[in-house]
Amino acid sequence: MKDKFGDVKELLERVVADHVLPGVVVAAVVDGELVHAEACGYRDLEQKLPVTEDTPSRWYSISKPITAVAWGRLVESGKVKWDTPVKELLPELRFSDPVATERATIRDLLLHRTGMVGGGWFWMGEVIPPEVMMERIPHVPCTPGFRAGFHYQNLNFTILAEAMKTLGTNWHDAIKETLGVLGVKPLTSLKEFVEADRMLGYGPSGFSPPERLDDFDFEACAGASAICGSVKELAQVARMIALGGTVDGNEVVSESMWKELVQPVVGAGDPSWPEMCQASLQLAGHRVAYRGEVLCSWAGGFSGWTAQIEVLPGRKAAGVALVNRSASPASDALGLEMLDRAAGWDALPWADRFLEQKRKLRAAGPKKLEERLARPVGEWPCSTEGVCGSFEHPAYGSFSVERTGEEVRMRFRHVDLPMQPREDGTVSVDGSHQDATELMWDLKPIVEGDEVAAWDFGPDGEPSICRFERKV
Repeated sequence: MKDKFGDVKELLERVVADHVLPGVVVAAVVDGELVHAEACGYRDLEQKLPVTEDTPSRWYSISKPITAVAWGRLVESGKVKWDTPVKELLPELRFSDPVATERATIRDLLLHRTGMVGGGWFWMGEVIPPEVMMERIPHVPCTPGFRAGFHYQNLNFTILAEAMKTLGTNWHDAIKETLGVLGVKPLTSLKEFVEADRMLGYGPSGFSPPERLDDFDFEACAGASAICGSVKELAQVARMIALGGTVDGNEVVSESMWKELVQPVVGAGDPSWPEMCQASLQLAGHRVAYRGEVLCSWAGGFSGWTAQIEVLPGRKAAGVALVNRSASPASDALGLEMLDRAAGWDALPWADRFLEQKRKLRAAGPKKLEERLARPVGEWPCSTEGVCGSFEHPAYGSFSVERTGEEVRMRFRHVDLPMQPREDGTVSVDGSHQDATELMWDLKPIVEGDEVAAWDFGPDGEPSICRFERKV
C-alpha cells in the first residue's frame, strides 16, 4: 500500500498550491477497506489550524444519493413505493405544471425529472424555512415539462424531506439512522456543524486569495445539501457503494434494493474526458464507464466547500476528497487520482488536467464579462425614477432598483450591482459576486405609462425566466 500512496503528500501539496486552497483531505478504499487517508493545509486559514482526516466538512450534494438510500430503506419497510404519487403524501403540493402535480412520484423527484428548472436563487443568500419553500414551489418554472429530461433541481429534495414527515420520520433522523449502520455520525444541521472543529469555508472559485465565507443554513433544502462529516466518514459511504449496500456484515439496504438504487435510468450525455463515456443517472447518484469499467460518482460543491466520491464497484476500490473552497475542481481531480491508485492502475494526470481546464474557464469568464460590458449602451425605457422601485416574484422573492448618484443599481439578496440599458431593449446586470466570480444577467423591462411595471428576469438562466411585478 505504501508504494501506491507514497506520492500522495507531494500531490496534495501541489494541488493546494496550484488551486490556492486553504486545505484538502483525501482517502482511498482498496478491496472494500479504508487503507489510506491524508490531509494537507488548514481547516482555519487565518488561525493556521491544520485540517486532519477527522475534520468535518460539507458534503453538499452527496446528500442527494444518501437521501435516496434513506428512501430505499422506507420502500423496503413497506411504507411507500418508488412510484407512489407525491400528491398522496403531500396533498397540498402543486407544481406550476399540472401534469407534474398529478403524476410526479418519489422516483421522479430523485431523478430530477419533475420539469422544475433552476432553483439556486430561490434560497441562495436568503434563509428560508422549508414550509416557505413549499409555498413557493407552485410558482417555480416548469418550462421543459414533466419528465422532459433531467433538470438538476435542489427543490425536488426539499419536497422529499417534507414527504418523509408524512411517513412518521424526519429527514435528519432518517439520515442518521441510515449512516449509523456504517458507524457514521453525520452532522445534518448548521448548529451541529458550526459547533464542530470543522473546515471553515472559503471562496470564491478561482485563483484569487481565499476569502472566509459566512456559514449558511441549508435547512430549506436539507435533503439536497446538508450532510457534513469527515473524510474517514465519507470513505465509509464509499465502502457502502463498493460493497453493494452491506458493510462489515451490516446491511444498509438489501442486495436487491441496492441494485435498484444504482441501476442506470436516465442518460446524462458524455463527460469531457476520453476515458469516460455513457454517463447516466441513477436513483442514487450517477455512473459513467471509466477506463472500461463501471464508475459510480457522487459529488457535491457550492459556496465554501467541495466533495467527491469515485467508486469502481467491480474492483471494490474508491477515491474520496474534501476541499474547503467554493466549486473547486480539485476535489474531482483528487478523487480520481486516489481511485486510480486504489485500483492498482497507473494514475492518469487528473490534477494537471483539471488545473488546465480551470485555467481555461477562468480566462473565459472575464473575457465574456468584458465583452458584455462593451456592448452598445441604450436608453432607459422611461425616466430613471420610473425604473426604480421594488419588484416581486412569488417564488424568487423580491429585488429593488435604486438610483445612487449617477448609477441605477439592482439589489437582490446579497447582490448589489449597477444596471445598464442596452440597445436591444434589455437592461444588463454584470459584475463580481462572492459565489459566481462573474455574474451576468439580462432583464427585460415591461413599461406601462411612465414607469416599469415589471421585469422579465431569470436569475437561474434563460429557462427560468419569469415576471417580477412592481410592488404597490
